[in-house]
Amino acid sequence: MLSGRVSLATVRFISASNCLHHLGLSFTKMRMRRPKIHYAWIIIGLSVLLYLGGGSIPQAFGVVILPLQDEYGWSQGSITLAYGISAIMSAVLAPIIGIATDRYGGRPVLIIGVVCFFIGTAISAMATDVWHIWVAYGIFLGTTQSCLNVALITTATYWFREKLGVGVGLLQCAQGIGPAGTTLLIGILLANYDWRVAFWTLGIGCGIVMSITVYFFRSRPSDIGIDPFGGAFTGTRNEQFSREIRMVRDKVRAASIQSTAAFWKLVMIHYLGCASHAIVIVYIVPIAVLAGVGPVAAAGVLSTLALVSGLTRFLTPVLADSLGPRGTMAVMYVLQGLPVLMLFWTHDTWTFYLFAVVFGIGYGGEGSAFPIINRRYYGEGSLGRSFGWQLSGAMLGMATGGWIGGVLFGFFGDYVLTISLSVATSLVGAIIIMSMDNTDRVLILDWEENLPPEARSTPLPSLADD
Repeated sequence: MLSGRVSLATVRFISASNCLHHLGLSFTKMRMRRPKIHYAWIIIGLSVLLYLGGGSIPQAFGVVILPLQDEYGWSQGSITLAYGISAIMSAVLAPIIGIATDRYGGRPVLIIGVVCFFIGTAISAMATDVWHIWVAYGIFLGTTQSCLNVALITTATYWFREKLGVGVGLLQCAQGIGPAGTTLLIGILLANYDWRVAFWTLGIGCGIVMSITVYFFRSRPSDIGIDPFGGAFTGTRNEQFSREIRMVRDKVRAASIQSTAAFWKLVMIHYLGCASHAIVIVYIVPIAVLAGVGPVAAAGVLSTLALVSGLTRFLTPVLADSLGPRGTMAVMYVLQGLPVLMLFWTHDTWTFYLFAVVFGIGYGGEGSAFPIINRRYYGEGSLGRSFGWQLSGAMLGMATGGWIGGVLFGFFGDYVLTISLSVATSLVGAIIIMSMDNTDRVLILDWEENLPPEARSTPLPSLADD
């Protein structure tokens, strides 16, 4: 009888021990379970904050032209030269920043961008001569813009194997929403305060937000020991090679990409598309004021087209990922160019806002699909150098469009030729896009043949394999 009780107690003890053991395993699994939100989406959220903070002020330049002209008597050509210098600075730095992003990661590049943002806004707030604006906007904020544009897009391609279109779309959407809010904010600040208060407010507020954001930013999934969203990339991870070998691989891959005709066409169409919309975003406020629209309402026109562009900045990469980037991009270039013709007969406030809505659709989609078409043409891997060159073309286009309108206005006293140039550059860009290779195959499948044997991820096929 006693032995039976002991056996029963033993069984109960063992059962309880097993329950505790399984319960402990369950808690261990719960602790080891990864969060439901992949950190790739956190990176996109942080990138959006950086765009909203530092990336939007250069895009809102059009709203400061007339206040500076009224306060200091500077010509439009001399003021908009700051925008041109900013774009040229971004163009020159973009390939270098692309190389730095591939080599060191996006986070160090972004830190440089934040520092330049602080310096640029501080100089702007203390400006008393036009060359101060050239230095502040042109050099320092131009550097910030280049750092953000190259590092954030390149980093996004490292974090996504799947759903890249959605990730890039959310990121590009911020480029529309950011200038929309910043333009209206600067317009209100300038209407109620002076230039200095406006830029001290923006510099301190946005600078603090950007600094906190960069603290949580990570350049690659490997930095925190996880795979990209959608799983590990196919082939061999770059991290298995030494730093020297990775540098060789990135350099050879970039050379292979740049040897294709599609690469240089992408540089050209980025130049044309950005030249087209730079004319509009820089001169739409002066054009509206010249037609009799009030300064704050005119700033609202620029905010409206930027806000509308946020929708197509998101949708275009998604459509390009599912329907094909080449046709999607061509359609957006046409939708950006043709609505500019409306400015020939737009004179009332409501018609300017109608133009802003129609133009914003194509403007938002013009540059949003570039990461998708690059992935289709060049596969998975480092793209920082290549994005850098393409964004260099974009920034040269911004410089051309942002500066030429003021020069033409100085010569002719109107914006007829400026508007015509905006239409023409978009339509030529659409034609070049349709002349490019189909996106159904990778153009550099054999790029590793140019590597030394120790740097290859897989051996070259032998003749016996043919």
